[in-house]
Amino acid sequence: MTGTTGQASTTSKSAVVLLLVGVLAVGAGLVAFVSSGAATLLAGSSELVAAPASGQLNIDAISPHARHLAPWVARAGSICPQIAPPVIAAQVDLESSWNADAVAHNPPDRGGDAIGIAQFQAGTWATWGDDYDNDGRNGPDDPEDAIYAMGRLMCDLVAWASRSIEADLLTGNPLDIAWAAYFCGRGCVIGAGGVPAAGKAHDYPQQVRSRIGNYTLASGGTGAWRLPLPAGSYQLVSRFRPPSRPKHDGVDLAAPTGTPIYAAAAGVVLAARCDSAYCDRPGNPGLPGCGLLININHGNGIATRYCHAVRLAVSAGAQVQAGQLIAWVGSTGHSSGPHLHFEVHRDAPPLTAENAVDPLPWMESMGVHIRR
Repeated sequence: MTGTTGQASTTSKSAVVLLLVGVLAVGAGLVAFVSSGAATLLAGSSELVAAPASGQLNIDAISPHARHLAPWVARAGSICPQIAPPVIAAQVDLESSWNADAVAHNPPDRGGDAIGIAQFQAGTWATWGDDYDNDGRNGPDDPEDAIYAMGRLMCDLVAWASRSIEADLLTGNPLDIAWAAYFCGRGCVIGAGGVPAAGKAHDYPQQVRSRIGNYTLASGGTGAWRLPLPAGSYQLVSRFRPPSRPKHDGVDLAAPTGTPIYAAAAGVVLAARCDSAYCDRPGNPGLPGCGLLININHGNGIATRYCHAVRLAVSAGAQVQAGQLIAWVGSTGHSSGPHLHFEVHRDAPPLTAENAVDPLPWMESMGVHIRR
């Protein structure tokens, strides 16, 4: 439903009654929503649709200004089992980057403007929209209404795709077909016999999938922790905010260039990038930034940062396990020699100086001793 091709074509209203009883539990960045009695739109279909994500929504990954919408993401992701809350969050991210005022201009013959956080056009909103939050507003510019409408439409599209595959009208994965139809309309998908072979409608399903891991709470919360460097490979050379460096928000562990850097706990990679003017060679004490850095969200408000790498082994959105190789020690950015600058943050993301905590006692509390 982006601005270049228009939204899914309007279909007749189905007489589906959704009885949702939600229990929202929010605790240290955790949302769980349990639905009861929700109609299963795929009943009777022999096509199994593999849901790309399930479980709990990682609300920490939602833009801070939009985190109040997490209950509606959870509700929209509880209408049918194929569309989990992280799937809704990933699709909202792609459609609008959580901007409730987003507008994509389309000519009238392509459905007109796509509006709001879920990029609905007027024709499709007439079928799927409603005042779901009972605030007296009913429009695609109301983010609560639009997120729930997205869930209803996506569940209907998955059911339609499954029926069409069984009838030999379409081929492919039902979920991918549903995403493509959300983007370019059912007629577009029917004309292509499935997900279009090229163009933005072809790319749309994978773009949603690539974002899902970021919005999925790592199993078991923070789970087990481990050293970010091999035991015996490093020397602690700078502590957290000593008097001489009051803005030093982590600890420095000196180690030879190329020493493997491990994820300290399971989580989702929030960032993996160069944070300095250059990262293709060693930095220096006068160069601002972390050089090649990785930020990992471990859920429950905990995140870690790894700076000055010589090379990265993961990219943003990757799901990692404790002890997984993520980078190699280097001296990029604001650095005078090869070392790992390691930070721990609470009440994150985002990772800020205000929520940085001393990694030494934190790691001790997790059963991990960083050698002094």
